[in-house]
Amino acid sequence: MGKVFVIGAGGHAHVIASMLSAEPQFVDPDLASEDRVLAELVAGHAGAEFYLGIGDNAGRRRVAEKLRALGGRLPPCVAPNAFVARDAQVADGAVLCLGSQIGSRARIGFACIVNTLSSVDHDCVLGDYTQVTASVTFGGWVVVGSNGFFGMKSAVIPKCTIGDDVVVMAGALVTRNIPDRVMVGGSPARIVRRL
Repeated sequence: MGKVFVIGAGGHAHVIASMLSAEPQFVDPDLASEDRVLAELVAGHAGAEFYLGIGDNAGRRRVAEKLRALGGRLPPCVAPNAFVARDAQVADGAVLCLGSQIGSRARIGFACIVNTLSSVDHDCVLGDYTQVTASVTFGGWVVVGSNGFFGMKSAVIPKCTIGDDVVVMAGALVTRNIPDRVMVGGSPARIVRRL
């Protein structure tokens, strides 16, 4: 196995490092935003693994796209006590934190975060770059677009469709479909503002 790098230096980066069997080298995310730095890392360390320790969706996406274009390896990072059903799909760059659960036939998109004790039930789809914070629950057959953000202890009932770039506030209960680029909150969740 080659060298292991975690892009980031904050809390999320250290959570990822704690789940890896190898001791990683941290790379400052500001430096990683410079094309030259990433290009040198990828070219200079054949076979290296890169993990995205950036919690901010926009920053994570920016670095992930650059790494992918350079041919960097971005394997998923799965906590030892996360449960992933054998017929679920977890894309590269995804992070499944401690106690997370991914149900049967669920699909977790590229560079998603499913945080501590969150549950993505059967047949759910999380679009690329979506971030699920701690203790979030998705019922079955939920479909989420790209770049979503789900606040702590929010929940989505089965068969809801949530658009791209949606923010679900902490504690919200989503009971119906949500369009693109809105923030929702409350129980049941309602649109708070357009993004």
